[in-house]
Amino acid sequence: MMQIKGTTRIAGVIGWPVEHSRSPQILNRAFEIAGIDAVLVPIGVPPAGFAPVIAGLRAMRALGASVTVPHKLAAAALCDDLASAARAIGAANCLQFDGDRLVGHNTDEVGFLDGLRASGFDRSEARAVVLGGGGAARAIAYALRGGRVDVIARHPEQVMWTRARPWSPDDLRDAFTTADLVVDCTPVGLGGEDAQHAFVDQLPFDALRSQAWVATLVYHQPTILLERANARGHSTLDGRAMLVHQAARAFTIWTSTPAPIDAMTRALEDSLRGT
Repeated sequence: MMQIKGTTRIAGVIGWPVEHSRSPQILNRAFEIAGIDAVLVPIGVPPAGFAPVIAGLRAMRALGASVTVPHKLAAAALCDDLASAARAIGAANCLQFDGDRLVGHNTDEVGFLDGLRASGFDRSEARAVVLGGGGAARAIAYALRGGRVDVIARHPEQVMWTRARPWSPDDLRDAFTTADLVVDCTPVGLGGEDAQHAFVDQLPFDALRSQAWVATLVYHQPTILLERANARGHSTLDGRAMLVHQAARAFTIWTSTPAPIDAMTRALEDSLRGT
């Protein structure tokens, strides 16, 4: 059982909303296993209150902060310095309080790659299809930049960080035909089954080679996308591995200690089972 003392350092996961986050379960288990006197707490704050919260954490010399939707762009703007991935992606999901300096990191991209490798997919020059053009898609496309990446978006003209292809039957089929990996970065997997079925029915699975992988960033519930891919014999990956591995990277940034990944994975699985 975690003991909160006068010496305990505070870390936070900041979002709006934040009630769904499993980061407290994952990182507090890591602190416990590693014997680090720290606790991570959820901090729900709307956009207008984000900067004051960060100022408060800086003043109290917090251990660190994880940042989730909708604050990742604002977090990057508040930093004194950005690590290379955060600068390239334009968003920070991990804040490091380094003395008087606030350093922004993006552990989403490397967490996604770590999760892929841990699951058995390790092709540095993979041909990938990224569905969606938002911030999550940008992080994943950056992670997969060693190979060819086709970004396909509903509104390609609004995707300012790359040249996106239109969401058309021809473009989807052309991209799927040569893909090693398809990653859904849209929010559809968070919605109801009707919307998910309508989305998945548009995807040309018959054009996808049998050895191709299919991935989603959703971790807290099954998705029709992965059910369809599994039924067709594709290897699949949901968002659990990415969540654990990006948290592990944050843990090491904050503590300079190797992360107990197996224990963090078990903590996530326990929380998803409601234990």
